[in-house]
Amino acid sequence: MSEKQKKVLDEIIKYYENNNSMPTIRYLQKELHYKSTKTVYNHLQQLEKKNYLKRNENNKLVVNNISMKYQDGIKTINILNSTQKISLIIEKNKEYIGFILENNYFIDMHLMKNDILIIEKNKKIKNNQLGLFIIDKKYRIMKYFYQDGFHILKDSEQIILNKIKLIGTVIMVERQIKNDK
Repeated sequence: MSEKQKKVLDEIIKYYENNNSMPTIRYLQKELHYKSTKTVYNHLQQLEKKNYLKRNENNKLVVNNISMKYQDGIKTINILNSTQKISLIIEKNKEYIGFILENNYFIDMHLMKNDILIIEKNKKIKNNQLGLFIIDKKYRIMKYFYQDGFHILKDSEQIILNKIKLIGTVIMVERQIKNDK
């Protein structure tokens, strides 16, 4: 993202946080001191292409992942089981990684194969939460339970352990929808 695009996006998010709606192109032109609305429009198109902005159900541009706390901008995070990366608005002072779900084990949680799970790296997990664990030297997404002094991990199977190696907890899902037009 160019510095000018970042300024446009920063202004959009600032406006959104204060007004709970998206600013107009004219507003952005005035605030950012551009000579024409076409310049703003071109930046918006580039931000949409780069997935910083997306179209909602009414075909209006909105900030992608606006529900996440925006403190120090958009960060690119690595996806563990892929060569690709993903850019998200994420909170500073925390570490995140991505993981592509490789199966449909969590369809009851409305998660599907190829969803990108965003994981906050930490060492705490609660019952019924999904986490990224290392099991037999492999990364696995599993649902966690603690019962009678044992850690119970579930996906297509159930594993009962005395100790677990937790990488982090799933905090968000990014679903890529392909348009076949």
